[in-house]
Amino acid sequence: MKILQDKIALITGAGRGIGKATALLFAQNGANLILVSRTESELDETAEFCRAEGSTVLALPVDISQQAEIDRLFDEIRRAFSGIDTLINNAARFDSGLMREYDIARFRSMVDTNVLAPFYIAQKFVAMVDSATGGTIVNVSSFSGCFSVEKFPGFGAYNITKYGLWGLTEILALENKDNNIRVNQISPSGVDTAMFKAAVPPGVQADLSPADVAERILYLAGPDSGDLTGYNLMIAEPSL
Repeated sequence: MKILQDKIALITGAGRGIGKATALLFAQNGANLILVSRTESELDETAEFCRAEGSTVLALPVDISQQAEIDRLFDEIRRAFSGIDTLINNAARFDSGLMREYDIARFRSMVDTNVLAPFYIAQKFVAMVDSATGGTIVNVSSFSGCFSVEKFPGFGAYNITKYGLWGLTEILALENKDNNIRVNQISPSGVDTAMFKAAVPPGVQADLSPADVAERILYLAGPDSGDLTGYNLMIAEPSL
């Protein structure tokens, strides 16, 4: 039996990169999917691949930085499905600049997408989970949000939001133990995505592919990770 057979999974940022790779892997493992991205054309392509694997797919263009759009998303989910089992908070945005000259409006926009949106989506998700069967949340973070890891200059605002996501992961894990909901985080080093290539200096190579990260997300979302909760899985190399 496929390890996510008939589970319902919401994946944000599903149009490209890690989100797209995760959606396809989840579809191959039996999940039905709610796919979210801002770019409709990319989202439609991901949805088509997943439907070809036999998944039922609800694909919705959503800007998760807008609370009203998250409300609309969950209205659509309730109309399409009786419940939900898994949340992958993957969508994020990157912007660079030194903190001493960083504009507060740009910082606020980063926080809206990278911290407040995962918080609000998780809040809506928890309200839909059947505590009898339980649920899982996986927040996709970065080495940039881990202690004692050297950071690229100018990544300050992004780094701070990823530190915040780690705090959110730990708090949600603690608060939802009695709800039978596990909450974990994955923090990869450089991943070969469009966002990585746009962010790093020329010549810097990624350590990981989106598929490498998707495999670890599947592990944290699936039964093989058992009772693991509140954990931050740091990865710097492909699985063997």
